[in-house]
Amino acid sequence: MSATELIETANSLRADQRIFLAAYLKHLGRKNDPAYQVELARLNREIDDGKKISFEQAKRLHQELKAQGL
Repeated sequence: MSATELIETANSLRADQRIFLAAYLKHLGRKNDPAYQVELARLNREIDDGKKISFEQAKRLHQELKAQGL
């Protein structure tokens, strides 16, 4: 797929799909970065240790971020 085709595809996406695509591309750009891998491992340990948020907290956070346009 050419860069032009990628741009056309991205332009045809809904806003929520473009946000997901941007986050995914950011992840791809960092996935081999050792510092990023260390941070992901740390976050996974926190989850394994029980540091989690409830579904209601996640929904509230989502709404706050959405209101900020993020």
